[in-house]
Amino acid sequence: MSLLNREILNRTIIGIIYLSLFLLASKSESLLFLILLLSCLLITSLLEFYKITEKKNNILLKLFTAIIYILTPITCLFLIRFEFTNGDNLLAFLIILVCINDVSAFTVGKLFGKRKLSNISPNKTVEGLFGSFFFCLLIGPFLIKYFQISVRIDSFILSLSISISANFGDYIESLIKRKFNKKDSGRILMSHGGILDRIDSLLISGPFFYCIMKILN
Repeated sequence: MSLLNREILNRTIIGIIYLSLFLLASKSESLLFLILLLSCLLITSLLEFYKITEKKNNILLKLFTAIIYILTPITCLFLIRFEFTNGDNLLAFLIILVCINDVSAFTVGKLFGKRKLSNISPNKTVEGLFGSFFFCLLIGPFLIKYFQISVRIDSFILSLSISISANFGDYIESLIKRKFNKKDSGRILMSHGGILDRIDSLLISGPFFYCIMKILN
């Protein structure tokens, strides 16, 4: 098996496990499973963040950044499930669409990518970015209909907006790692890196989707 195929396989396995855990937590009648899952993600992400920024001596700045960048977004994921009557479907929709965004960006980028998106993250390509837009626009409206999500915004616009915010979240984490000369946030997820590498897209798309639902509902 080639290195590329092995990497795609590893990411696929991790993605399936990650998606399954989130779907089980979001659809569970009890919030306990979701609280435990989000707590584990929060603690691990904070540890990885402080490992990345360990050379930064400004403790207050690190604390403030961690609250804004990690704690607040993960709290928004819980609020999506807790505050809305169809919160289980909303959270499931968001998680699935963000996973589709990440997988399509990586796969299209690896298979067809030729133009680098930015020097901040050399592995990201223009083709991968537009591939993620395409697949989210293709599948997002069907997910909205399947999960019976009612929101006063066009389903294509909502799907594209979530894809853009997810890619932006990925870019921000790449920017942080580049600033501190780190390739990955950790090694717990094999070729995918750390937990922060796995949830980076949600750290922007989560609060974005929560605000959209609060404003438009």
